[in-house]
Amino acid sequence: MNYKQCFQENGLHYGRMISGSKSGYRSRNKENVIVFNARVALLGEGVIWWGDLDVTKDEEQLKKVSSEIGKPLYILYESDAWYEDKVTDQLILERNVVKIES
Repeated sequence: MNYKQCFQENGLHYGRMISGSKSGYRSRNKENVIVFNARVALLGEGVIWWGDLDVTKDEEQLKKVSSEIGKPLYILYESDAWYEDKVTDQLILERNVVKIES
């Protein structure tokens, strides 16, 4: 499966930026779960997508991607998955911000 295409078809473009001002976006969306430069990973495969996510607003698209892929998505902070070749299942399970399932 082409993960990049799956995200793109659901309106989540690779490398996506949701705001030019992180602090401004956070102040306007105080109740939302926001992960700038998020890394989305799958167990057994590592990082499959990166970009800015407002998990609260993007939840339905993320659930649809999870459904199409057939696996839960794990959202991590950039710093936890900086070196994509070092992202293990244990790291994904221990450090994920949120798990998205269809």
